[in-house]
Amino acid sequence: MANWLDCCPKENQKIIKLCLVLLAIVVLALAVTFSTISFAVNPHIKANVEDARLNTFAFAVDVYGTTASFFNYNLSVALTIRNPNKVIGIKYSKPLVAVVAFHDRRIRNFTVLVNGYKQGRGKVKHIVLPIAGKISSDLLGDAAADDFKKQNATGLFNLELRLSGQMIKDHPFALHRKHELGMSCPLRLQLAPPGPEVVVFHEVNCKPDKPDKIYF
Repeated sequence: MANWLDCCPKENQKIIKLCLVLLAIVVLALAVTFSTISFAVNPHIKANVEDARLNTFAFAVDVYGTTASFFNYNLSVALTIRNPNKVIGIKYSKPLVAVVAFHDRRIRNFTVLVNGYKQGRGKVKHIVLPIAGKISSDLLGDAAADDFKKQNATGLFNLELRLSGQMIKDHPFALHRKHELGMSCPLRLQLAPPGPEVVVFHEVNCKPDKPDKIYF
């Protein structure tokens, strides 16, 4: 059976064969790249709290010295979020939400990065979070209130910053599978004195954790 290349001049046959070999190499390289990026490379982030300051953390007291029915808090957190991957970017398919918790009780939650935000390869995002407000004392519960009294006596408070979200790979050769993410950043904070006095804070590396289920 005659080869279909026999109808071409020998000079053209060599060129066609070379092109076919190069095409096969390109297709193989694309297939390997697609498989590697889609299945071998998993998106993830690294986060750390570079600085934090606790200005207010106490039950409200009225003019008569009686404890009121709500709890005041005021703190600032300098958060760094990094995409350590040098191969793929990431895209947040759900908002990245931060939760401030005390004694495993949620005090406040807010959006850190919006849905659709893209973080390129090796890119770092610096975020300063001013967190202030008040909640009903009933939301803390008796166990948390007792723990607050013990920690208040020492002047140091154990809080937690939790990060929860969902992301996909941001790469043209990647399958856009959704990946849940969760991180825990334990914070041990001293109540800052009034004025500009600096309170020493040691940087905290956040650890992977189960993401919170946040509906409200």
